[in-house]
Amino acid sequence: MRISRILGGASIMALACSSLCTVAIAQDEGADSVAAATEGDIIVTGLRQSLASAQAIKKNAEQLVDSITSQDIGRLPDTNVAEALQRISGIQIQRNRGEGSAIAIRGLTQIRTELNGRDIFSANGGRGLSFEEIGPDLLAGIDVYKNPSAELIEGSLGGTVNLRTRMPFDAPGQVISATGSTTYYDFAEKQRFGASGLYSNRWDTGLGEIGFLVNASWQQTAFRQDAVQMEPYYFHGPDPIEGADVQATPVPGYEDQNVQVSHGGGFNDAVGDRKRFSAAAALQWKPTDNVEVYAQFLTAHYRYHDYGLSFFATGNPLTPTPGSTYTVEDGVATSGSLQNPSGSGVVYQGNRKTMTNDYSAGVKWDLTDNLHARVDYQHIHSTASVQQVNLTLSLLNPEQSLPGLGQSYNLLFDTRGEIPSLLIDRPGYLTDPANYSFTAIQPYAEKNTANADAIRGDLDWDFDDGSLLRKLSVGARYSAKSAINRNTTWGTWTTIGSTCANWSTPEGCYLASDFPQFIEPNPLQSSLLRGQAANSVFGSVLQWRLSSAANPEQAFADVQAISGQTVGFRSFDAPDAFNGRIREKDVSAYFRAAFASTIFGMDWDGNAGLRYVLTDETGKGFRTLTYRDPNGTVTPGTAPEQVSVFEPYEGGRKYTKWLPSVNLRLKMTPELQARFAFSKNIYRPDFTQINPSFTLSPLYNGDSMVPQTVDPSRPYDAQTNPYAGTGTVAGNADLKPQRVTSFDAALEWYFAPTGFIYGTIFKKNLRDLLDSRTFALTQNVEGLGNVQFNVTSIVNVSKGGVKGFEIGGQRFFDFLPGWLSGFGIQANYTLADSNAGVVAQGTIGSTNLVEVPLIGLSKHSYNLIALYDKYGLNARLAYNWRGKYLLTTQGVGTQTLPEFVRPYGVLDASISYDFTPNVSFTLDASNITNTKYRSYLAEPSNIRDFKYDDRRISGRVRLRF
Repeated sequence: MRISRILGGASIMALACSSLCTVAIAQDEGADSVAAATEGDIIVTGLRQSLASAQAIKKNAEQLVDSITSQDIGRLPDTNVAEALQRISGIQIQRNRGEGSAIAIRGLTQIRTELNGRDIFSANGGRGLSFEEIGPDLLAGIDVYKNPSAELIEGSLGGTVNLRTRMPFDAPGQVISATGSTTYYDFAEKQRFGASGLYSNRWDTGLGEIGFLVNASWQQTAFRQDAVQMEPYYFHGPDPIEGADVQATPVPGYEDQNVQVSHGGGFNDAVGDRKRFSAAAALQWKPTDNVEVYAQFLTAHYRYHDYGLSFFATGNPLTPTPGSTYTVEDGVATSGSLQNPSGSGVVYQGNRKTMTNDYSAGVKWDLTDNLHARVDYQHIHSTASVQQVNLTLSLLNPEQSLPGLGQSYNLLFDTRGEIPSLLIDRPGYLTDPANYSFTAIQPYAEKNTANADAIRGDLDWDFDDGSLLRKLSVGARYSAKSAINRNTTWGTWTTIGSTCANWSTPEGCYLASDFPQFIEPNPLQSSLLRGQAANSVFGSVLQWRLSSAANPEQAFADVQAISGQTVGFRSFDAPDAFNGRIREKDVSAYFRAAFASTIFGMDWDGNAGLRYVLTDETGKGFRTLTYRDPNGTVTPGTAPEQVSVFEPYEGGRKYTKWLPSVNLRLKMTPELQARFAFSKNIYRPDFTQINPSFTLSPLYNGDSMVPQTVDPSRPYDAQTNPYAGTGTVAGNADLKPQRVTSFDAALEWYFAPTGFIYGTIFKKNLRDLLDSRTFALTQNVEGLGNVQFNVTSIVNVSKGGVKGFEIGGQRFFDFLPGWLSGFGIQANYTLADSNAGVVAQGTIGSTNLVEVPLIGLSKHSYNLIALYDKYGLNARLAYNWRGKYLLTTQGVGTQTLPEFVRPYGVLDASISYDFTPNVSFTLDASNITNTKYRSYLAEPSNIRDFKYDDRRISGRVRLRF
């Protein structure tokens, strides 16, 4: 690691925050810290006030807590929840089409998301509400607990993120606010709008004090993402490599050596939009000074729509063009020619809709001055639906098509420039409808429903300040969740006729030239990668018209007009659709003691607790076996006859866990303090991971009706040489929860009301991690015999760990004269290293697995933020950088090679001016430098993706009365 990077990372951010609001239920300890933080002689205003408050909260909290809060109504530091969270040390985000969508804490994506200290649950198959689904204008703040204590609900490896909405008693009286925004997306060339509003008030009545609040947020966004992608690299040459496949078609000019060659590539244009509407309402009633009754409601509606074209020329096996010129660097072909690859363009369209309603109510009762009770009930109802249609148009060539169709061509590739080049050597070939055929349609749909109910009770007993024991807390919670997940499966791929492949018949071949009304040139080609790849990546190509994919009924009508086939979405009740059900019941209880005293003249305090958890999970799904009838016949031009057997499958697990936690703090001086934290926690598998779905199928050679054997050189023997097969387990109901033991030690120096420096070292020991593994499963198939299936499934692996440190700080330069004293800085740097038992193939077809880091973990990351606050002007210039990270080991089209994302940084800016205490205007800019996203497969020389996303510029007007 270069010294400049260490120094650059080591100077970095604390966090953009402001005053915290009261936290309900389990977060009362945080609320106490907020109250303490507002006491004293902090009299600064504006951004300085928010930073001073956040600093006091961090300093006075009993446990490690980082927070982001809105300075005012609708004024989160970023316009997206995930993008705001990336400013906190140790948090890294994943982006979906350019917008922050998911986070990892210290490299672990297994985090817990809460809403107002309660569980949040949705029908999207995970365990939390996606950060994309809730409008940021609804939030009063976000709390991040990296080492949770016993009273917090279990369920995280990396940490817990609590999203807090507002309550009417947060303000002293009436509050009316409104926000209007507009955002321009430069790559999509679209403008979108947003609005939010809030009304809150409280009244003294004959029934006691009553408060009511309603808050709503509506937001539209747009996006465009272009990607040029190289296909996986295969070895070509004369020498065998142990544990890897080597193709015997050498590279011209390098016949005496093995060379890695990418088997083609292509591009993807994706455009679309998001719409989110969310609303919250709250009622608080205080009939007496010692009793408070409350009710809260939140609804979140989210729609994600995308469409576009994916065009590729690829194949396996694929032959380097004889006599062509290649360039090779370090054993990897950087330019060359491939003979007659398969070419196809898929026009796609997808709609995803989610809805989550959260109802909660409870009571807080001060039984005495020292004894406090709380009871809380919550109900969640959520739905999620998906509809997607893919339409495939294939390129013809004489090797793969019916006789007389298509002409030979070569794919010329060159990866020596910044953006890979991919061209066909036959001019005009890609714009002639006679060179395309209609191939397939694939409709896919999901329809999920989820419900959850939870009730909890907590009891706190406060002791005198002079005693060692300051507070005892006990509590219990019961939760019941259920989910119904239904989908059509991706087995709905339907050929149009019999296609024009070389094994089909002319009667089932439908050429694009015969139905020109259903095709069009790619309308986005001229601006591919902002115009940089318009002519260097295929140039103009033909595609199925976008209007057909945009309307599924139109797509079905087009297919019927072409081939006479009737196509539609498969019924969710069809035997070959998936219908899974999951039930989970959790019982938990905790004991927590808070204490404080003095040692060697220094104050110290902390807490220790123990949480008990009992979980009972059940998953019901199906197992599907598909094979060819050995007594069947093969008709030329048709696929061999198949038999499908569907069987119900049920599994589950019941387990008990004890989860201790300890938090200690030593105040060495009024400014300098040290912390230590220890805890154990679990992360239950996501519902998609325990929703059982088995797919098994024997392997066949060509159109043979008898499967190939495990050893093809020997005849079938039921015991020693059974038939060979493959299988996939999409969900495993017998999974154990993943476990973590966390240690933190921190040193914090608070040298000014808005100035501090901190350093934290951490270590997480992980057990029962989830990863994909392949194992042999032998099963007798009636009428066929024994088949040994190589099954890939999610399983628990043994152990792993993450360790590292975080450093950061903040300050304003008050010592500078005049307007210069408004400048400030926030900075943080995180180093996180992992050894978590994750493995992947090092080369295609390899039987030798190599260790790789945790998915989503960048070893190095930092934030550097310049601030200004003076004369009503607030400004922020924020740079977020992260090092390389593993994206996936099971990506589509990667041949199970690990895909790594190269290091990248994103620059954002915000400037706000308060015209009056009631009116302000903010201008935001995101992705200012037009960051390039680049990835590779296994080795940096094996290029994978090159992507561009939108730059966003938005303006917001806020009114408050």
